[in-house]
Amino acid sequence: MRISSSLLSKIGIETMLDQQKRLSDTQLQIATGNRILAPSDDPYGSARTLDLKETITTNEQYLTNSTQIENRLALEEGTLEGIGNALQRIRELSIAANNDSQTTESRSFLRAEIEGLLKQVLALSNTADSNGEFLFSGYQGKTKPFESDGAGNFTYYGDDGQRFLKVGTSTTIAMGDSGEDTFLDIKNGNGVFQTADNPANQGGGIIDPGTTFGSYVADNYRIGFLPPNSGLLNDPVEYYVLDGAGDIIEPAAQVGMAEAAFTAGAFPGIAYEDGAVIQGLDQLGMKVTISGTPAAEAGPPLRQDFYTISPSNNQSMFKTIQNLVDTLGMPQQGTADLSEFHNAMNRNIIDMDQSIGKMLEIRSNIGARLNTIDKQIEINESFTLQLKSTLSDIQDLDYSEAVTRLNMELVGLEAAQNAYTRVQGLSLFNFL
Repeated sequence: MRISSSLLSKIGIETMLDQQKRLSDTQLQIATGNRILAPSDDPYGSARTLDLKETITTNEQYLTNSTQIENRLALEEGTLEGIGNALQRIRELSIAANNDSQTTESRSFLRAEIEGLLKQVLALSNTADSNGEFLFSGYQGKTKPFESDGAGNFTYYGDDGQRFLKVGTSTTIAMGDSGEDTFLDIKNGNGVFQTADNPANQGGGIIDPGTTFGSYVADNYRIGFLPPNSGLLNDPVEYYVLDGAGDIIEPAAQVGMAEAAFTAGAFPGIAYEDGAVIQGLDQLGMKVTISGTPAAEAGPPLRQDFYTISPSNNQSMFKTIQNLVDTLGMPQQGTADLSEFHNAMNRNIIDMDQSIGKMLEIRSNIGARLNTIDKQIEINESFTLQLKSTLSDIQDLDYSEAVTRLNMELVGLEAAQNAYTRVQGLSLFNFL
């Protein structure tokens, strides 16, 4: 085979270029710190690197989401703490106002302070975050949630939506609570049923909020009072209890009888005892007492006091506070007025307890969410560290090996250059 001078030159140049490329690649590896410069360098490693980088990016987004939720929940918790403090103060003022040592004038001062606290609660319920989004508007973040018409009526312009963010592969956290759930969906009364007096009552009876036990049977019950069946004025008044259909459930001897037939037939009722548990209701899972002096006078027409027990309904926090304001403006002269006032105040105070309980419930949920986020952040940070360590093992350069290789490639390039120079100097004419 004949080897020409041009072939020798070509081989020498290709050798130098190959050595130069290897040297350049090694220099680039050292400059970037990456072992893999192109997918062809390590196809499996390149694919694995892309997967790891995507997972790390997703995990870092989870950490960003966690920080965002933490900040928003911290703001909400602080806002609810302020509302809770205002509610506690309102309750203290209500207890003071319900005391018979107060005068109409002193109650007016308490009323003015409660009105101020109502405005404070309304303002806090319209709190916005640093992005200008209202905390309690649900999905309607840019809509101011609550407005007052100035006449004691309040309107909610948000919805019941609750936004969630992922903070882990299988963990999603609510980043807030809607105004509907926080301020509107609050049961009145004792949370199961509500007791009330008839506004037309003439006596001084005060019904308590009542409690449940055993198996509560929901219905609209009514307690009616009658003059003593004996006809003796000094004997205690008597009462009977009706179910939602208007039929007698107590006295037991007349169970199922219609009210009109019972009162017309002059049947004996249950002798009233101040503060004693109302009979009949205790068989239906309720413990209710009436204290004071309910009124009943023989007719015609029959004049009698009534009290009702009905299932609890949702009542907004603002309505509860406004009811207190309205109650403190009621007439407070005479037995009937004072009885109506104290019955209303008792209802307002128990309703206020429900609002305070709701605040504690929401804050407890926020605390649980914050604890979950803290634990998830620890998991995500640990996982990210492991992923980055694995990624480093795959793509990061071993500098000691690379520097050694660089030196060898420099020597190789110099050798190729020297060989090329010497080959270029060879010619048959030098030996003739």
